[in-house]
Amino acid sequence: NNIFSRSHFGSSAYCQSPPRTRFSTMPTKAEVAAHNKEDDCWVIIGDEAFDCTKFLADHPGGKKAIMLYAGKDCTEEFDMLHERKVIKKYGIKQGTVTNMGKVS
Repeated sequence: NNIFSRSHFGSSAYCQSPPRTRFSTMPTKAEVAAHNKEDDCWVIIGDEAFDCTKFLADHPGGKKAIMLYAGKDCTEEFDMLHERKVIKKYGIKQGTVTNMGKVS
């Protein structure tokens, strides 16, 4: 039931550069909530929104683990299972997770 798996983040399967942030302003919780589908999946971790769409298919715990929090704040669940640095170090660097900015 992991949202992101450490074992996956070391994978070289994703070597593309992450796309630039889509917002010139900070996304709101309402905007994040609209991204709650498999083809458009954002979550909130801490005070930031992340687009996890590209990560769903390869998530070792299954996409359902992430989809439970699609469009929602998953900070508590994420923090129980991971260190925050894995998002930047592996997800963003590997191009599977995009930081959409701080949530206003």
